[in-house]
Amino acid sequence: MMNSKHKPCFNVGDPLTRLNKEDVEKEGIDDKSGIPLRYQDGMGGIDIEKVQREQRQAKQQFIRAILRYLFRQR
Repeated sequence: MMNSKHKPCFNVGDPLTRLNKEDVEKEGIDDKSGIPLRYQDGMGGIDIEKVQREQRQAKQQFIRAILRYLFRQR
């Protein structure tokens, strides 16, 4: 057994968000705000309608995926 004070870090990227620089550029995340750019409105706030629309679409996709899985198990 090797005793060492150095602990290897296996997580890549920022310790809080676990994002690499490429992920930030690809997703369009602003460094000044925790809100992704696609959810920001023109006045610096949050476009609630878009957030709710995407949440609703995600729920629908999840339910469809579960139903497809269940019907394939028959």
